Amino acid sequence: MYKLSLLFALLFASLFSAQTGSININVYDDFSKKPLSATVTVNATETQFRGDGNVSLTNLPVGVYQFQVSSEGYAEGLLKDIDVLPNQNLSFSVGLTKLSTANIDEVVISKKAYKSTAESPLSLRNITSEEVQKNAGSNRDISKAILSFPGVGTTATFRNDLFIRGGSSAENKFYVDGIEVPVINHFQTQGASGGPKGILTIDFIKDVDFYSGAFPANRNGVLSSLFEFNLKQARKDKIGYKGVVGFDDIQLMADGPLSRDQSWTGLFSARKSNLQFLFKAMGLPFLPSYSDATFKISKKFRSGDELYFLGLGALDEFKFNEKANESLYNQTLIERLPVSPQWNYTIGTGYRHLVENGNWLFTWSRNMLDNKSTKYFKNIEIPENLLLDYHSQESENKIRVDRNFRIADYKLSSGAHLNFSNFTNRSFVKTVTQNGPVTDQSDSDLDLFQYGLYLQGAKKLFDNKMEVSAGFRLDASNYSELTNNPLEQFSPRASLRYLFAEQFSFNANAGIYYMLPTYTALGFQQNGNLVNKNTLKYIKNTQVVTGFEFNGKDNLRITLEGYYKKYRNYPFSLRNQISLANLGGDFGVVGTEPLDSRGTGETYGVEVLAQKRTVNDFYGIASYTFGYSKFSDAKGDLLPSSWDSRHILSLTGGKYFKRNWNIGARFRMQSGFPQTPYDINRSELVYNWNITNGPVSDYSQLNTLRGNLVHQLDIRVEKKWIFNKWQLTFYVDVVNVYGSDNPSALPVIGLERDASGNGIIHNPNAPKDEQVYNLHYEQIKRSSPLPYFGFIFEF
Repeated sequence: MYKLSLLFALLFASLFSAQTGSININVYDDFSKKPLSATVTVNATETQFRGDGNVSLTNLPVGVYQFQVSSEGYAEGLLKDIDVLPNQNLSFSVGLTKLSTANIDEVVISKKAYKSTAESPLSLRNITSEEVQKNAGSNRDISKAILSFPGVGTTATFRNDLFIRGGSSAENKFYVDGIEVPVINHFQTQGASGGPKGILTIDFIKDVDFYSGAFPANRNGVLSSLFEFNLKQARKDKIGYKGVVGFDDIQLMADGPLSRDQSWTGLFSARKSNLQFLFKAMGLPFLPSYSDATFKISKKFRSGDELYFLGLGALDEFKFNEKANESLYNQTLIERLPVSPQWNYTIGTGYRHLVENGNWLFTWSRNMLDNKSTKYFKNIEIPENLLLDYHSQESENKIRVDRNFRIADYKLSSGAHLNFSNFTNRSFVKTVTQNGPVTDQSDSDLDLFQYGLYLQGAKKLFDNKMEVSAGFRLDASNYSELTNNPLEQFSPRASLRYLFAEQFSFNANAGIYYMLPTYTALGFQQNGNLVNKNTLKYIKNTQVVTGFEFNGKDNLRITLEGYYKKYRNYPFSLRNQISLANLGGDFGVVGTEPLDSRGTGETYGVEVLAQKRTVNDFYGIASYTFGYSKFSDAKGDLLPSSWDSRHILSLTGGKYFKRNWNIGARFRMQSGFPQTPYDINRSELVYNWNITNGPVSDYSQLNTLRGNLVHQLDIRVEKKWIFNKWQLTFYVDVVNVYGSDNPSALPVIGLERDASGNGIIHNPNAPKDEQVYNLHYEQIKRSSPLPYFGFIFEF
């Protein structure tokens, strides 16, 4: 009996000890990147660990933790929502901000639960990987998790077309570990940034800095938002594996050391879509399929220098479902949508070199997008039926140098970038404009050179109660005489943060920002000439943002911000007489047409945010935005833009329960978008319909309609099982649980058909240019719920 009891005791002890993990936390000066001696406190137990540059926390029971990081002379940092896994040794990094030398002994050092910088004291939100994964309705996609924050809206539940503070989706920029990644979505809209599914795997992301304003000077071409993705560090103890088997895709990941001394580490991921099988089973008319891969290989030198290699790419395929449900909506999609395969990649390398008073960062990258679209009338592939044969490529080679350094109590940053790009477009396109049918044949081959430089500085004043920052950028391109003078793109900016009470601060930022129009617009060609070369300029955006911030107990943050953005030189369609600021929320290509820079616009509004990081197993975000977005029409009058959603409300919350359950929910309400009515008289003409296979918009009545108020509830349920050396997670993520109203107030319009499926011509004996189809109308009242579920295996 004694031996049996001893055996059970040993077995239980073995099981208990196996359900622990360990964490390595690299602590460094956030500005210079130099390692610091630090103390890490485990918030749940107040247990402390110490280290010089690297702090090792061992034998931590599995679970979700927060770690408080402190170092003498620095403001305290916080690692939030860290999931300690069984039998795994994970690595994280924390950058601490140095305090001013003036009266440093009198400064009360408090932990910093929410990120801000001198350059961006407001309009900056940081979201961790764990927060994204538990965010209801996001299905582990960062672009959907961002919808919980103020100022962010989207066009549809199944797409990532983000409009930020009234700007179009073409105005967003994305960086991964300092390397620009132009394409982050599968089936991305060329000339914009949206798509139905994100490429970046959230499992490799440590956190994301999301800027909706107050953009730092080291990033060019940002008008509406900037996403800085910071990848996590690979494990150093051994190779770890992670697999995801989901409703929409299957993914396999690995990370760990690549050398005996653990100085080389790597992250690797591959993913394959399941959507084509799901859509076929649901009877949908199209079958999209995607694959993607990501890697990062890093080398850490004893000096603290770091060399890394980064790569990600995607392959998107598309075909029609011949067995789709025979509804009017499905039939119109089959006849209207082109077959649109696409592939893209970004590769790059970076080297960070630490020096006496700061650091250097050298990066090189290359990215490429190949976009094709083919469409035949009635999908019958014979030459006379060809409507669209589009093939374009965008490629860029970028070199960047960034330098951070200190002079006394001043923090300074400077740098420069070069961009050598090529755009080709060999296409045959039939389309219908406001002036009638048009056929474009393009054979473009555009080589472009862009460059820029910047300088930014910051200083704390009045016993650290005030922090000011100022800087500027200069950008230019050899595209034309309208873009080659950098002084025409002089971009100053300034920020202020004033702590007028222990928990309250006033924040402000003002700046001028420039963005070169898209390659699709710059490279549009007719008869061997670049049509827009002497008409397009850099888009100019002047922004002012002010607000107040309160930081309370239990990680509570409340912010109030007001913003104003003024646009100049926006590309304007000469054929349809609308600003391109109204486009980019659907599949296809934006900008391949004659344009000039007459477009103007303005957006303004007020945002409120209340956020609570995980405390007592509860977390939540509440945000509300009231705003206007207006862009000019043919007369120069400012009209509501396609992104003028006046009210956006988002309530997100969740709780960790015993036995490793996590339940979260998000409720979003968004007022209807402006919409442009159809021109039925032109739409029903046979020669127009046979090109568009759908109704034609009446841009003379631009955005005179308003879509439906939309509200939806998303729910996520997650359960974890922890075993000796691995962990299993099951999740269910239901988007739009109760099926909200269709956001569009426009009807679905298709043809009335005869027994053979051909459209019925109302007046077959009339001249060809006067013949019209009989049209059939259908109103889709509700949007369908989108259920996702899957298993996550971690070893």
